[in-house]
Amino acid sequence: PKSSAPNEESADAPPSKPQVKGEMQALPGMAEFAQSASDISYTKPETWTEIAPTSIRKANFVIDNETGKAEISITVFPGDVGGLLANVNRWRSQIGLEPLKVDSLGDNLESTVISNHKGYFVKLEGNTQSILGGILPFHGSTWFIKMQGSILSIDAEETNFKDFLSSIKIEDPHH
Repeated sequence: PKSSAPNEESADAPPSKPQVKGEMQALPGMAEFAQSASDISYTKPETWTEIAPTSIRKANFVIDNETGKAEISITVFPGDVGGLLANVNRWRSQIGLEPLKVDSLGDNLESTVISNHKGYFVKLEGNTQSILGGILPFHGSTWFIKMQGSILSIDAEETNFKDFLSSIKIEDPHH
């Protein structure tokens, strides 16, 4: 298993990549919260390359192969960051999909277990990009594990992503 370590990068530093439409912005205090959040360990699939975490990301990975490119990130935020619907709709907007209504949210979520806690798995497919996501409400915070990339790369990595979600262990001082 691999553990991420906080990075000293400033939340005020210019982004190393362009902002994606609908991407969560680093609000004041978010970098400090991410750095103070519980440690995380996981088993990385062989096809993923780990890159340095950023001020608000606990871990980052990339995939670049014959199926295309994808980026995987692990973030943690205080509270529920607007709830499941708001977060799924944020991801939907990032790949050009219309927002869901509350009554169709359940059709787009699959219950799963992440770090021995109830979490959610979501698969979203846009015209050219897809997202696989894991959402874990965890003792007053919410962890997001997101893979975004070309439709082919996401389809090829879905099993690896689900295995990755199953491998995640978050330090849990409550148990």
